[in-house]
Amino acid sequence: MRSSRKLFMAGLVLAASLSQQPYAMGGVYEDLRWAAEDNNTSDISKLLAKGADPNTPDEQGNTLLMAAVRHKNADLVDLLVQAGARLNLRNRYGETAIMLASLHGLEDIVRKLYIKGAEINHEGWNPLIYAATGGHPRIIQLLLEGGVPINSTSDNGTTALMMAARGGHVEAARVLLKNGADPNLRNEWNKTALQWALSRNHSNVAELLKASGAKE
Repeated sequence: MRSSRKLFMAGLVLAASLSQQPYAMGGVYEDLRWAAEDNNTSDISKLLAKGADPNTPDEQGNTLLMAAVRHKNADLVDLLVQAGARLNLRNRYGETAIMLASLHGLEDIVRKLYIKGAEINHEGWNPLIYAATGGHPRIIQLLLEGGVPINSTSDNGTTALMMAARGGHVEAARVLLKNGADPNLRNEWNKTALQWALSRNHSNVAELLKASGAKE
């Protein structure tokens, strides 16, 4: 009878322990997310050393690596990559860390991620189109040298040149045209880079496009 009671009590203790594990683990991940939001490299390092997952996402699917990019924290990028962060995970909008770094002009981080194996040449919205959207000619050149097709398009037919024109980014457009971007491609709305530039009153970009063979 006593042995049965001991087994019963042991079972209760085990069940209680197991039931608490998700909460404890959830607490660690919550601490990790808070540390990422606070750009606290030191706390993240300590939590990773305790076994926290470097690929922990928030409710939007943004990973710790994406948070590091948002904070322009190259040291945290290094830490997460060394801890096994997966470079090509996407958030709910289909964005990767290197796409976000390209958009925000973080050349050093783009280079780090590319060297470590981040994908740059994939279908749909890619780092090149994001770099053009942000107007970053040096990153555009880096990505082109990495093999991204100059006239690659998003799902709706948008090119990097169209996004540079849309944003009025003259130097970004110049680099793209110099590397062979076709100014007469059309997206699914039958709109060209020149039409984007004209619709946004970016006359300087429009003149550059016309000089490069863009048709009205």
